[in-house]
Amino acid sequence: MNRISAAIIRTLAFQAAWDYAPTGIELAMLLDVGPNIAADSVETQNLASNSKPNSLAASDIFDELNLLINTGELVENQGRLSLSSHIDQINCGRENEFYFPRKLRNARRVAKYLKRLPWVRAVCLCNTTALGQARDDSDLDFFVIVKSGSIWRTRFFAALPFKLLGARPLSSRAESPAYSDVVEGSLVEQSRELRDFSTALHIRSASVEMTRGKDPVCLSFFVADNFLDLSTLMLPDDDPYFRYWFLSMLPLCDDGVLHELWEANSTIRSRHPLAKEWIALGGHGTKLRIKNYELRTRDEEPRIKKGKSFLESFFEKIQRKSFPENIKAMANRDSRVVVSDNVLKFHVDDKREKYRQRYYDICKQYEIEP
Repeated sequence: MNRISAAIIRTLAFQAAWDYAPTGIELAMLLDVGPNIAADSVETQNLASNSKPNSLAASDIFDELNLLINTGELVENQGRLSLSSHIDQINCGRENEFYFPRKLRNARRVAKYLKRLPWVRAVCLCNTTALGQARDDSDLDFFVIVKSGSIWRTRFFAALPFKLLGARPLSSRAESPAYSDVVEGSLVEQSRELRDFSTALHIRSASVEMTRGKDPVCLSFFVADNFLDLSTLMLPDDDPYFRYWFLSMLPLCDDGVLHELWEANSTIRSRHPLAKEWIALGGHGTKLRIKNYELRTRDEEPRIKKGKSFLESFFEKIQRKSFPENIKAMANRDSRVVVSDNVLKFHVDDKREKYRQRYYDICKQYEIEP
């Protein structure tokens, strides 16, 4: 098997592991050239060329793809591709595409609220929803980049309206009463004084379907803009799930920081030389105003000497107190749950190792190196 065929099989092996059937274009952009060929050593071209051993042309990929389809190793149906041993995922994915318009509509409503918070720099939709093939009852999973020094207050205000409206995942709704008491006591009062009433109405409309059990909002991954190298959050050795999660994000708003994120993660992208930088669906928008003043940014706030601002410390204390016991027990033991001033990551039910093992098993079945 030549290197392009191996790269195609390897890429589809992981897609099979997490039950996704990509299109041909998606396959080419996600192509995994393997661990022994660095992305910067692969010369990518628009036209086929065999003049250099490390050249990788789109036409060569599609020629090899057609050959694998003709030999029966791959299946193409309804514009989607899969390994012949995982053909069912094409039909399952097509069924789930029915829910994508509703989920994207609700996700954009959530992002429209989040980007009005003055500390939010980017909001991305993640996982199966970003791929357009989430189940009807799947969460809306978000990845949020914030200004450094503001991660605790951003998470608090980001989650607030969805918590009040019962639009968080079930595990989040079961958090301790302390958080709810503070939310209802300190911020409902302020929310009545919002100058931008359209924001409140927008949140409400976004939550109508969510409160019926559809599309709960999962805000479980925040990073500060001084911590854009995400490779430290990967599993040891290789983390295929994290690589594909990173490449498959769907940006909903961005003030330019996503380019910095892309550049900071060459390690994650190193096996995917044809991957393209994301383009956000929306801009950054107008910031939220409470009472008669705009929520101040980090640089405008009174700061404790050589420490956090008073507000940041206040919101950190509230949230740490209300963390469920499993979060407290798992915090900072590994990369599943990370709690710091630069990263808030609450992936308690982390399935990355399961997907990695499934991926390795499929690679072994096809006799290729993972």
